[in-house]
Amino acid sequence: MKKKLDLISAPTGLQPGNYVKEAYVDPREPSTPKADVEVTQNGKAWQLTLSWDCPDPVTDVSDDTHRFIDSVAFMAPGTPDAVWITMGEEGKPVEAILWRADREAPLRVVAEGWGTVERNEPPEGWTVTSAWDKGRWTVTFNIAEWPALEAHQQLAAAVWRGAARNRAGLKSVSPGWFPIEA
Repeated sequence: MKKKLDLISAPTGLQPGNYVKEAYVDPREPSTPKADVEVTQNGKAWQLTLSWDCPDPVTDVSDDTHRFIDSVAFMAPGTPDAVWITMGEEGKPVEAILWRADREAPLRVVAEGWGTVERNEPPEGWTVTSAWDKGRWTVTFNIAEWPALEAHQQLAAAVWRGAARNRAGLKSVSPGWFPIEA
């Protein structure tokens, strides 16, 4: 399956706590308005690729604490009615695979709502490759097996552009779950 995704800004008004709501008014335009996604399945294995325009990549922030790293994630529902925008909710988890430009390995993420996000090392057989070329990132996840994706056949995507000061809930996201046809 190949698909062009229109992305939206994650709504800051839904963020927990008051700081983000007050400091960042919902931006009208996402920092990354479009992305290309490709999903293939081979048996129980998945290959997920996302590419997007990024004229100013940020791959290292070790020398400046006011900068943020480029990242991307794919998320799958853990239950048929899991909510994507709030990272799930109690009893309705989500699972994700996260790439950060400053890491060689992806991270596995699980959550049951805001404030419950757990990042872990990936299961065996979960890898990522990335390349930035001519103003565009391409990130490919190879996943040996992902039961939540297999069961529910839908994904959501998120893109953080460090140069746009994206981090945590400040990001561009798919406007909901999108079905996959492997």
